[in-house]
Amino acid sequence: MARSISEIQNGMITAAQKNLSMQLSVSKVAEWRTWTYIFAAAIHVFEIILDTFKVEIDTITNKITPGTVRWYAEMCYRFQNGYELKFDDSRAMLYYDKIDPQAQIIKVVAIREEKNSLVIKAAKQDHSGKIVPLSLEERYNFAAYIDAVKFAGVDTTIVSTSQDRIRYNLEVYFETSIPNTLVRENVKKALDKFKASLGFDSMIYKQRFIDAVMDASGVVTCNLVSLERKGVTDDDFKAVDVFSVLESGYFEYADDCVLTLKSVKELES
Repeated sequence: MARSISEIQNGMITAAQKNLSMQLSVSKVAEWRTWTYIFAAAIHVFEIILDTFKVEIDTITNKITPGTVRWYAEMCYRFQNGYELKFDDSRAMLYYDKIDPQAQIIKVVAIREEKNSLVIKAAKQDHSGKIVPLSLEERYNFAAYIDAVKFAGVDTTIVSTSQDRIRYNLEVYFETSIPNTLVRENVKKALDKFKASLGFDSMIYKQRFIDAVMDASGVVTCNLVSLERKGVTDDDFKAVDVFSVLESGYFEYADDCVLTLKSVKELES
């Protein structure tokens, strides 16, 4: 990790005062101190460059090292639906005859390691950029592709399902100086922003949901009466306690969510 300029300069000053036989000026604006600052700044920049280089090398290494989670993720993104994998005898590698970005349908991937097993959540995007699951044919082709490229002895589970549903019952107390229609709009935008801020395969945290509502302009406080989640394999909605794992990796709000606006004066009565 790159040292600060002052840290480098102080080290140079200490070494100079200890090892040089000549008497050095103690003035903070002495010429020799200025030179130590110049060299310290140059060394600082060089160390930053080295740190950046190391990060880039580590990223590339993790991505190309076969068997790592990042490698599997990279291989998922390289999948080309409708194309046949070929085998290169000379290099013992699988490859596509042609690289077709339009056929690389996997746009979001999350991989979780278990005992000798990998759970791969993957999805594509529609024309508007919305995350959508793979079709049955696409999922079949993708699973076959993963079976071909994975390491022997590693079991894989492919998950690509419709979005989870989040249902809330929320009471919001707002400033009377702001129209309730505007507050409702602000809360809706805050909830949409909360949804967009979550990465693929994130978890829903109840407190962060509340914090998102509290950040909406005009909101004084709120009462989250209930927060529930329903995945594809769930028969009904289940209450979110502290957090809940998204089965599909992403979610949409249910149509029957309840948002009740109340004047802050109701708290005072």
